[in-house]
Amino acid sequence: MTAIMPKLISATYHPNIEVAEFICEDGRRLLRHGGTLPWRINNPGDLTALLVDGKPAPKKAKGYVGFATTRSGRIFLIFPDEISGRTELKANLKRMHGDRTIPEAIPFYAPKNENNTQKYIDDLLKSSKVAADKKIGTCSEAEIENIVDSIAKIEGYHASPETRKETWVTVSTINATDGTQPLPEVEIILEIGGQSNKVKSNSAGRFPLVIHPADKKPVHVSVVDQKSKKTMKVGSIKGDTGNDFNLLAKFRKWKGIAGSEKFNSSTQGQKKPMRYVVQPGDNLGKIAKIYRSTVAAIKDENNLDSDRIYPGETLSISSRDREKSLSAPAKLDAHASKPTAPIAAKKIPHPVFVPAPPIPISTQPSDSERSKEGTGKILALINPLSGRAPWMPIAIAEAKLRRGEHEAKIEKKISYHVEIDDGLKSLDGPRNAWCAAFVNWCLMQAKYPIENSNFPNRRAAKGRAHGFYEVSGPKEKSEAVVIMIRNPLFVELDKPIYGAIAMVTSKSNHGHHVGFVYAKHGDKKLILLGGNQDSQINFSPFNINAVAGYTRKNKDGKSEYHKGNPNHLKFFVPTAYYEQAKKDLSDPGLENLSAAEINKSMGIETDNSNSNRSPSTT
Repeated sequence: MTAIMPKLISATYHPNIEVAEFICEDGRRLLRHGGTLPWRINNPGDLTALLVDGKPAPKKAKGYVGFATTRSGRIFLIFPDEISGRTELKANLKRMHGDRTIPEAIPFYAPKNENNTQKYIDDLLKSSKVAADKKIGTCSEAEIENIVDSIAKIEGYHASPETRKETWVTVSTINATDGTQPLPEVEIILEIGGQSNKVKSNSAGRFPLVIHPADKKPVHVSVVDQKSKKTMKVGSIKGDTGNDFNLLAKFRKWKGIAGSEKFNSSTQGQKKPMRYVVQPGDNLGKIAKIYRSTVAAIKDENNLDSDRIYPGETLSISSRDREKSLSAPAKLDAHASKPTAPIAAKKIPHPVFVPAPPIPISTQPSDSERSKEGTGKILALINPLSGRAPWMPIAIAEAKLRRGEHEAKIEKKISYHVEIDDGLKSLDGPRNAWCAAFVNWCLMQAKYPIENSNFPNRRAAKGRAHGFYEVSGPKEKSEAVVIMIRNPLFVELDKPIYGAIAMVTSKSNHGHHVGFVYAKHGDKKLILLGGNQDSQINFSPFNINAVAGYTRKNKDGKSEYHKGNPNHLKFFVPTAYYEQAKKDLSDPGLENLSAAEINKSMGIETDNSNSNRSPSTT
């Protein structure tokens, strides 16, 4: 009797280890590795999701259960099985190319800049045995099946079968949190069968997935008490069903809580606070009014010493008072004949959450298009964080976490070069400038693509400041020289906006430093949040425009020449963010602030915040 395949309800892809992870309705995971990408994701035709406003929106595509984002930033459709992938490929051929013959369709399906199009046509005609003058829409079902079989073969779906592996596992997730926000860089100890393994949480407070042992033994979770230095067990993971396991830091003590339990279950009526990312133009009074709280309550909740808040920071707002106020009956106005509407009736902006939610399915009209792995059109990822410049909360959280540590100390905990795979390893030293690596790491954490596939020197370009402007473009075999082209992943802006990528540019128009635009510093400078600024992650001022040299008389009446500064700024945003950026241009969201004040407020220790940076070149 043939076993019934359990239903796979969602899937994701881990490009760093080239594993497709399918989630079953019973909580188990199916891991597919080896073979080729089309096989791992059950996509015989290498179908990718078209983008609408920079987001994957495959409305007309059916049967997919997730998106696979490769290291190059491309987004492919993941299907639960081969039949679903073949079904969508057939539908795509009829929908997109029904009125074309094979020789007419392939230049669109497998464009010349990605493939040897003529060879593709010749191989497909020979293998499918479909006449060259026959339109695909008039083909019989058997002929369509032959076309699909041939495409799957050409795309490599059946290649390397000896390396294919499928593993069914039960997994649980562990998250570190203080009850209001995730905690990065937390170390825990996993004990499995008497063997211990130390792991750390990432920037979103998430630990690597824990695979339940096949012998049903429990996985014990422990932490090291910072005072006594003793190892304390905080919980265990076991059973045949995967769960969320939250490691809660409350009142300086750790507590393990199953995902189905409430964080504050010991306090009746109290619910988990929400997290709001401060937007440009916000103040405590405005936020308190919108969410029916008070300035004092928000300050107390977040241990604020003053009313000053900064864009990109994350505030915790108690949801108990908010829900109570929003559900309260309307009060009568002494001067009105009808009860006034509660504030709940007003339009309340959605809070901006730091952890990325599951990938949503867009409702924008679209279709599927095919692309070879690692080649072809640039496909940007959906941005899972709402609000302006969603990479900024990530950059600010990292800056706060490092607290002004110098590069030699930072690299003992993380190397942004290694994280983005730009070919370098160390942050320390004049030859290892890491400003571009830090910016790309923040963008990557916010799910924006940072690498152009099939481009020469694409890895190294991620580590160069000038790479946000120009990269080595792809070349034909007949071309002897690689030409420089504008980086298609980024769009240049005429003026700065909050969160824009600012490239410090020399007189020769070459970029040699990069950071995120955060605020104004007077009329002639901008404050950038960036890495490799005095070997730190901090806020520093930079000239917007080049400063010409000038002559001025000194106290003695003698003329002195003051050398100018040719450095100036160019501004970019990810292509996927461009539509929002055009709206932001009417309200750039840049306050006039002091870099020293920002650094001090965010706990970044630096003595050089008021001088114009001269970072190492990249």
